[in-house]
Amino acid sequence: MSHALRTTLLLGTFWLLVFLAGFYVVHFRMKSTAEALAATDGKLAEELALNQDLVDNLATIQVELARSEREWAARQKFIPADHSAHDIYAYMDNILRGEKTTLNFDFLAGESRDSSGIQFADYTLSGEAKFIDLYSFLWYVEYLPRYFRINSVNMQEASSEKKDETVTDRWVRFKLEITSISNVREGFNDIPSEPENQSAVANYDPFNIPQKAKTSLPPNTRGLPNVFSSMIRALTPTQVYLIDQNGELRVLKLGDEVYLGKLVDIDANANRAIFELSKLQPPRRVPLEVNTGN
Repeated sequence: MSHALRTTLLLGTFWLLVFLAGFYVVHFRMKSTAEALAATDGKLAEELALNQDLVDNLATIQVELARSEREWAARQKFIPADHSAHDIYAYMDNILRGEKTTLNFDFLAGESRDSSGIQFADYTLSGEAKFIDLYSFLWYVEYLPRYFRINSVNMQEASSEKKDETVTDRWVRFKLEITSISNVREGFNDIPSEPENQSAVANYDPFNIPQKAKTSLPPNTRGLPNVFSSMIRALTPTQVYLIDQNGELRVLKLGDEVYLGKLVDIDANANRAIFELSKLQPPRRVPLEVNTGN
């Protein structure tokens, strides 16, 4: 075999090996890497998805909380002179008579005790009701003038085969433990137990598991560091040394862009950097601390 032929065969074999190696890297390793990155991107998109149902519920609950706090600050409570089990049951029955309610419960009297003329009696109410009716009942117990101490409220959604229920349809099993307080000293008179015209909120459902709203994130076409898949190796008062989602070292200064936002603060004393992701809805600030692990 001539020298030229041997050289040609060696070069051909060499380039064939290069081609096969390149084909392996592109077709197998890069494909698996791309699939892993795509899965990470999908997971991030899901984690960052705005749960609009929760946000809407939060606004409603905040309004109701503000109203409850105003009523709480303005309420006047009295301690009556009698708290026999019969009187307590009649008082609560009087509350229920003023409402069209589904509330139904067993009434169990517990321990009674006296402390220097102040009498305490414990009661347990166990039953079922639509959630909104239980909510209204608790409102009256708490906000009517007669003083009760609510010790605990345990409730569990009652099973139902209906799939189109609203908050006004939800049934719950509940156990309510309360303490009534009375005073046998002179000067304490019985007080009226008529329910006041207070309305309970009815447009949020604490038993509904909200579905995450689908939201689209802009593609990271510029290969900017994704703070959710990056770690900080070191920082100075003016620079951050960050390993990005691709394992590359990035040196960032205040104001430098990252995926969905920018670097807005460096706290060298706390070994922490703050990124403001203004392109998220809603925007949020994400802190990253120095990670010296492997």
